[in-house]
Amino acid sequence: MIKFSTIAAMTLVAGLAAGCQTGQDSAATMNKQNFNSKVYLGALTCNVSGSSGYIFGSTKQLSCVYTTKNGVEQAYEGQIRKFGLDIGHTKSAHLVWKVYQLAGLVGGDLSTDPKVLAGDFIGEQASISADASIGGNWLYGGANKQIVIQATQLQDDKDVGYNLAYGIAEIGLTLKK
Repeated sequence: MIKFSTIAAMTLVAGLAAGCQTGQDSAATMNKQNFNSKVYLGALTCNVSGSSGYIFGSTKQLSCVYTTKNGVEQAYEGQIRKFGLDIGHTKSAHLVWKVYQLAGLVGGDLSTDPKVLAGDFIGEQASISADASIGGNWLYGGANKQIVIQATQLQDDKDVGYNLAYGIAEIGLTLKK
């Protein structure tokens, strides 16, 4: 009973910290819903490798496709590194990030460039997995350090792993050749 209560409490905290929503929309759905936004640029869809956390951090490989809200696609590869509490093991996952621009890019050439995500991002991440997974990430960086990427996830697939993570996340993205 204590174990279940602890997991339930940690899940709630991770969900609140991450601003989690139920389910995960596709890139096409996000782009359609946000097409008229002046700050929303598109969606970054990533396959994330599984890993084991070693108390202080972990590294996972990323294979991604960025789709601008106008439908132009660009492939990326990279890594996500987590620093802070990261204990347990997770299997590979699929994650969709919303991509926003800060005020300096609004209406500029970079706001429609599918290569705008090349670079490094840093920010906060929180997640918990125990048969299901809930979590969120909020990072900024990319072109001119004026891009924000945000992802929330609620995965109810069986056997996603067992993990508790909270801390700083860093992503490095390069154009896929």
